[in-house]
Amino acid sequence: MDSVATHIEVLGRARLVSPQHGSKHLERKAAALVTYLAIEGPTERRRLASLLWPDAPDAGGNLRQLLSRLRRDLGKDSVAGDNPVWLCECLLVDALLFRKTYEARDYATLSHFQGELLAGFSYEDCGELDDWLRIQRTRFRYQQCRAIEAEALRLEQEGQLEPALDAVQRLLQLQPGSEQAWQMMMRLHLRRGDRASALRAYRDCREQLHRELGIDPSPETRALVQELERPAEQERLRPRVPEEVPLTVLSPPVLVGREDEWAALEESWAAGRPIYMLGEAGIGKTRLVSEFCSAQGSWLLVAARPADPSTPYATSARMCRAVLGLEPQRPLEPWVRQEITRLVPELAPSAPPLPTNPEEKARLAEAFARLIRTCCGDMSALVLDDAHRADPASLELHLRVQDLLLEPEPDGDTLRLITCLRTGELSPGFEERLREHREAGLAAWLSLQPLMLASVGELLTQMGVPGLEAIAPQMARYTGCNPLFLIETARSLVAAGFDGSFPAAPPLSDRVTWIVEQRLKRLSPDALRLARTVALAGADFSLELAACVLGLNAEQLAAPWKELEEAKVLRGTTFTQGVLRRSVIETLPQPVREAVQQRIAAFLQPRR
Repeated sequence: MDSVATHIEVLGRARLVSPQHGSKHLERKAAALVTYLAIEGPTERRRLASLLWPDAPDAGGNLRQLLSRLRRDLGKDSVAGDNPVWLCECLLVDALLFRKTYEARDYATLSHFQGELLAGFSYEDCGELDDWLRIQRTRFRYQQCRAIEAEALRLEQEGQLEPALDAVQRLLQLQPGSEQAWQMMMRLHLRRGDRASALRAYRDCREQLHRELGIDPSPETRALVQELERPAEQERLRPRVPEEVPLTVLSPPVLVGREDEWAALEESWAAGRPIYMLGEAGIGKTRLVSEFCSAQGSWLLVAARPADPSTPYATSARMCRAVLGLEPQRPLEPWVRQEITRLVPELAPSAPPLPTNPEEKARLAEAFARLIRTCCGDMSALVLDDAHRADPASLELHLRVQDLLLEPEPDGDTLRLITCLRTGELSPGFEERLREHREAGLAAWLSLQPLMLASVGELLTQMGVPGLEAIAPQMARYTGCNPLFLIETARSLVAAGFDGSFPAAPPLSDRVTWIVEQRLKRLSPDALRLARTVALAGADFSLELAACVLGLNAEQLAAPWKELEEAKVLRGTTFTQGVLRRSVIETLPQPVREAVQQRIAAFLQPRR
């Protein structure tokens, strides 16, 4: 923001800054009025008066006096209109500039905006205004975090490791429990060759996760620590200056190829039904749901964690804390608070134990549903992301609460619950419960499929890298049209110096590699052996070859073959993704790989 021009800052302590009078703090309701008009635009006088003085007999007179003072302090051309009222374009407000800059994806500029919206002010005496401000604070905080994260990634890609570390430090101040931010910090220290700082960051991450969420670091984070135990590879970890990767590659600005799914979401939303969004890792569930919910209004997302299954109600406790955090001062009915302390014991000196019998579980569900209705206010949606990672007790509670929230409040709309989960990673029992809900019409079931080839071309085109769209067919075959795999592969190609061609062995993305390896680990030994045989044999593969190499007859091959097709590893004798075939081969120890190749060659030799 121009440091010379007169402007108003409402991110942080609200104040007027002008070259004539220096800095002057705004009083509470003046700051609220300016902030509301900056974000919401022209507003009727009656609406403003009821927001700022909900119980005052002369709210209109109070508003008139406040507008007069503002025009005196800010200039007569600052606040315009009689009914409605609006801010003139000449008046610069940092919150409005922040929103416009966010929409323009100018993350470098955004990362310098700091402070909570109207920090230090409370509006508990103005109930509706307080609800509005709570939602806006959540939204601004989310956007601040995303902006700093994107800027840190850009700096890292440019090899500017010290500025990237500074950005990650700012991100952790806003989100101390963000494991992704801790991973980035560890990675940056590793690239600088500072193993001690990377280890210290891991310890701090572990302590923070234990203290805030009661969980252990994820496998992704522990995998980074393993890099510290391989000093021979430190040369690979030293800083280098890669090709600049545009932000449009890291985060393509426009959602593509999801028009049908968006329409299905709108239909289910209008019907007020809970929504289940299913699909493989990287298919775009979270982005689609995030953009759709943002278009509907305010919403809250809570994600399950890999360590949750080891602790009953771990996921529910995290969601409970997130909902309570939306409105921490809102009083709860005594019985609701008593039940919720089962999940959040810090709410009371002594908490009852976790529920064990059906009656206790039902009462906890009723209390959780009441908590959501009380604290979520005007929110449109509550999203449980990565539900396949949730512990069984939380999944059961989630279904109970979902059924209770299906009943709309007499004076309000139905709060939509959206659940995102990965295909093939649910317990059979929970899959059956979901099927029952779907067949009973209690929930909508949307399955995301890979993009079509035309959408792959559109996605690559909007990345703005010359020549990238020309390799769309090769990218589609290699990634199986998975959006995340496309983005990560494009990022790796550009960082390595993209020359317009698709290489025989594209640079591997750590993120894609980890996802693929986890997918392969879920296969049975026979299915994995069959997949490796298919990968190594290539165009020479046949059922007879597999039977000979693996020592199995055709009937014994049926089960592993079916498993590979149901897991979407194979389609016929072809891998659904080139990166899958590559990973299947590269994860095979070299001596074993050579032995299998010798068996394949021995089978093929007399047939040539």
